[in-house]
Amino acid sequence: MKTTFKWLLVLSLGIALLGLLAGGVLWQEFIAQPDVSISINGEDLDISGLQALPWFTGVFGILAGGVVVCLVIPLVLLFSVGFPLLLTVLILGFVALLMLSLGAMFFSPLIILGLLLWLMLRNKHQKTRSRANPPQQQASIAR
Repeated sequence: MKTTFKWLLVLSLGIALLGLLAGGVLWQEFIAQPDVSISINGEDLDISGLQALPWFTGVFGILAGGVVVCLVIPLVLLFSVGFPLLLTVLILGFVALLMLSLGAMFFSPLIILGLLLWLMLRNKHQKTRSRANPPQQQASIAR
């Protein structure tokens, strides 16, 4: 991972931890103050009933949320975005390979004629002349 992504991950986990801590502090404060009431759509929320919440249902809710966040959402993204992209790339690659094969098959006589012409018309003497007279190096004396 790059440094920027590491910092973003650490900051987002820190913000999530601060939000969890703030929620716990608010819950404890609401339970400690008997005269505080929360009203949602004109109905009062029973704060004392929140204190009697069994622990196993809370743990089960946290585990279910964790499974959804860690397993379900990545799989949905993988199959809804990644799999169609993979299929599209594979199909386009197959079509490109098919077109290259078809072009090589149609133009193979021209390719062979071009290769034969190149072999016949290339200048062989230029290479031998350059090998016969190698460049001479000048001697220098360092003082």
